[in-house]
Amino acid sequence: MRILAFDVEANGLHGEGFAVGAVVIDESGVVLDSFEARCPIQGEINPWVAENVLPALTGMAETFADARELRSAFFAWYKSAKKDSTVVADIGYPVEARFLAACQDDNLAERSWDGPYPLHEVATLLLASGADPDVKREEYAAEFTQGKVERKHHPTWDAEVSALCA
Repeated sequence: MRILAFDVEANGLHGEGFAVGAVVIDESGVVLDSFEARCPIQGEINPWVAENVLPALTGMAETFADARELRSAFFAWYKSAKKDSTVVADIGYPVEARFLAACQDDNLAERSWDGPYPLHEVATLLLASGADPDVKREEYAAEFTQGKVERKHHPTWDAEVSALCA
């Protein structure tokens, strides 16, 4: 079993995604593949994002000029990486859902059938397994993250922890 988890940082709960991280892990929690990208934030920066997210992204370079370029690169990686993988997001609405919709909308003629089917929700998987869907993810996945530096609100870290929880 392979799990592809992705996480998006957006300029507010309903804003445009400006940073994305994704991992593909195997059943033992080993990262087989990953994707990480960032672009400049357009417009006024949401205060919560400035206080909570931007500090976590220190050292994460802006690798694309704008959000559309970022989405295009992610979607190209995702199309290849999703093969034989279960695709998950953690509390994927609205941020990750909007990001995926924007990825498809950027080139709907070619991408209309390439979205995750289905997109699994980590919180629902936790609930279905009898765990608290609001459990602290780092604590739940602690046996796999020992020795790693926690980087909450960094999209690649959050994607990896989400994958491990799934």
